[in-house]
Amino acid sequence: MAEKQKRKTRLYQRSQIIKILNPNNPRREGSNRFRIFQSIKDGMTVDKFLALVSEFNGGTKDLQILIKSGHIEVMHTPV
Repeated sequence: MAEKQKRKTRLYQRSQIIKILNPNNPRREGSNRFRIFQSIKDGMTVDKFLALVSEFNGGTKDLQILIKSGHIEVMHTPV
């Protein structure tokens, strides 16, 4: 398998919980990223988030951007 074809390590476990830290949507109204942020509900799992935002071409990169900007936090779930 070529180097680029190797499966990437998952950044987040699908059972991790998303917590909204800043509810103000930082994106331009009407854009896909605006819709992605609107899809996030406090306490939803990463798995549920990915299922909802797939129609807007969303994914884990959107989580990374929102974490870096201080709008959300992805919390580890207790084992």
